[in-house]
Amino acid sequence: QENTDMKRIVLFSALAIFAASCCNTAPQAYEGPHKVIIDTDMGNDIDDALALAVALKAANNNEIELLAVGCHKMSETPARYVDIVNTYYGRPEVEAAMSLTPVKEYSSYADYTAEPCNMGFPESKGGVYPEPVALYRKILAEAEDGSISFVSLGFGTTLAQLLDSQADDISPLTGKELVAKKARTLSIMAGSYGEKKRAEYNVINDIPAMQKVFADWPGEIVQNPFEIGKQVMFPGAEVEKNLGWEGLNPVVEGYKLYRPMPYDRPSWDILSVIYLLRPELFTKSVPGTVTVDDEGYTYFAPCECGKHYVLSATIDQPQALKEYMVEMSVK
Repeated sequence: QENTDMKRIVLFSALAIFAASCCNTAPQAYEGPHKVIIDTDMGNDIDDALALAVALKAANNNEIELLAVGCHKMSETPARYVDIVNTYYGRPEVEAAMSLTPVKEYSSYADYTAEPCNMGFPESKGGVYPEPVALYRKILAEAEDGSISFVSLGFGTTLAQLLDSQADDISPLTGKELVAKKARTLSIMAGSYGEKKRAEYNVINDIPAMQKVFADWPGEIVQNPFEIGKQVMFPGAEVEKNLGWEGLNPVVEGYKLYRPMPYDRPSWDILSVIYLLRPELFTKSVPGTVTVDDEGYTYFAPCECGKHYVLSATIDQPQALKEYMVEMSVK
């Protein structure tokens, strides 16, 4: 009987240790400023451009270190437009990458704004842009453990490819292993939980990729769903003031080209950047698991051992988010 009891104690202890390890979602030892990679469908909506402007201002304030911006919009100009905005905001060293398998083709504000003959904005990369998966692998391989924060402002395409990437000359680790070792968090604009059932845009443009991201991303995911962006509108009046800049600003000019002025616009993508800077301005759910069905709808199931969180904004938070967003957008 004593031997049996001892075996049970050992077994239960082992299960407890295993359960604790499964529930351990804390980031690794790195506690410095977020080192950020932005993955974007730049050109589909103007909020991508405004989100990049906020990230660049945060970088200039030494609140984050912006390492790269990868594009997966099917057009010749998104990466060039990103390069122009980076250069304009004083960060020409930030890498602009362009996917070899871009998604969703149509003309956009980026097309016109980025053409040299139209606006004459300077760029730093000379039209040469690396492929994003290889770039992300390189950044991860060289980074401190637990230091890289991803911000996803578009489809899941490139991040799914990163997870699927295999060992190579850059690193002996697979993409999933690199993310598990080096990533701090993934702040993602995707999905919907409103009263009206909605298959959100970023999800439905590459459903299998978004399914993979939520199913296979080995670390924390903080989901910024559709509804918050509708609560926090970026004021067109600030754009009419040129965001406080003098002369042509590529973000302002893109905003003017996107729709006839003046207009207020939801701040979907901007909020995923702001989460890294001011997480206390949001209401964060209990831990759980987000799943994506074959029609592009997202579902959240609370789970003590889950690594996913869903953001919302309640009471006075939308106003506080709007004020901070404007502060971080205006020079």
